[in-house]
Amino acid sequence: MTDSTAGEGPADGRRAPWRRDFNLLWSASAANQLGSTNAMLAVPLLALSLTGSPVFAGWVTAAGTLPRILLALPVGALVDYMDRRRVMIVSLLARGVLAVLLTAGAFASMPEHVVLPLVAAAQGVCLVFFSTAEATVVPRLVPREHLPGAMAKNEARVHAAALLGRPLGGLLFDLHRALAFAVDALTSFLSVFALLRMAKDRLTPHGVPPRPRVRALVADLGDGFAYLRRERFLVPVLIVCALANFFFQTLALVLILLAHQQRLPSLLIGCLIAATGFGGVLGSFTASRLQSKGRTRGVIVTCVWSWLMLTGFVALVDHDSVVFVAVVLPLAWGGIGFTGAHINVALAVYQADEVPKELLGRVTGAGRFLSGGAVPLGALSAGYLIAVWGTRGALVLVALAIGLLAVVLTLMVTPLGHDLGRRWRAVVSRPGRRARKGAARAGKPLRSGRAAPAGGPPQPPPRPQQDLIPNGRARTPW
Repeated sequence: MTDSTAGEGPADGRRAPWRRDFNLLWSASAANQLGSTNAMLAVPLLALSLTGSPVFAGWVTAAGTLPRILLALPVGALVDYMDRRRVMIVSLLARGVLAVLLTAGAFASMPEHVVLPLVAAAQGVCLVFFSTAEATVVPRLVPREHLPGAMAKNEARVHAAALLGRPLGGLLFDLHRALAFAVDALTSFLSVFALLRMAKDRLTPHGVPPRPRVRALVADLGDGFAYLRRERFLVPVLIVCALANFFFQTLALVLILLAHQQRLPSLLIGCLIAATGFGGVLGSFTASRLQSKGRTRGVIVTCVWSWLMLTGFVALVDHDSVVFVAVVLPLAWGGIGFTGAHINVALAVYQADEVPKELLGRVTGAGRFLSGGAVPLGALSAGYLIAVWGTRGALVLVALAIGLLAVVLTLMVTPLGHDLGRRWRAVVSRPGRRARKGAARAGKPLRSGRAAPAGGPPQPPPRPQQDLIPNGRARTPW
């Protein structure tokens, strides 16, 4: 594949081809995320309005979420073989058709117990293909010196879509239950129009067969995991972020429960939950200034320690007041989103720099598999944690878990941790060395079986014998 920076003129020129393509891609992704976010809120609301069953609404929500967990790894391997622009266009067209189907179904009677879960699952599949392909496109379009800014803009887009899409979905559904899906269809087709204007020759695969076989895909998944096993920085960070996402679901549920106990309006509760999106948008604006090849580790470790400070503050402050629910919790929740934006940008830049382009889809899929699987599991476990420990006990547990993650990450990926590890290994091995030295002074046999000299002139070492190796040729004597 041709380098995206070749033949484009000065990197800072306003009319550089990569700038035009990146702006088109960013606009298409922003419109798609806004439409999909508002539709994600409207789908369970539609299930409730049609059946009145919260259980069915939960199943519909799970049907839309499971493809992101189950298909992240195979889709990541498949995208590495395909034309990413075509993958995004087909995914958006399919999403638009499905949104039109939901719009028509909202007006007419339909077998909702069959249609809604199937449509939600199909939309989830389309989102997995689109988001994975889009993540592998940016490093191919943007020159390295502009990559942190591009990743920061993408991160801001994600948080802005979460901040605006959920209230928009609720508002549109209140006006009419079909409007949210109509807007989703409109944004999908507008995104297709933007992608059609992008250059075609920048996003095609290079050096791989156009039609991969099943065995090749399975082998590629093994190659992706083999790369992650050798990666000593990316894997610990991904695991720590996945576990943090798991425990943060408890913090979000505590916020909802305490706000409900204080009898706050539903609109205000929604705004409090959206604090993480607001913090993420602010963090995205400052993240690009801190990103460089030498600062990635420090930025991520500092952000995890910041999570510990925020969760510890929330756990220690008295939470039986409106001030705690309306001020302290939203500030902490927004701070988590602020620092999380820095981590996401740092991870994206690191993967673009270090992961080979032919493996980027598989590595991206693995990361999303970890983070995507942690969110529903954390949401499911949050209720049990609060029921057993109470709100304060659950907050203390979250703070302790984040503190443990911060310590482990510091020891695994920072020079300070490596230095402490070397010193610890030296301390552990020192008693063994002392025992060997004492045995030598006492004239006792050493572990090697040689006797310590008992006095007199030193004996010359025995002359080495000539070795024979299996093929019959003599090895040169030492």
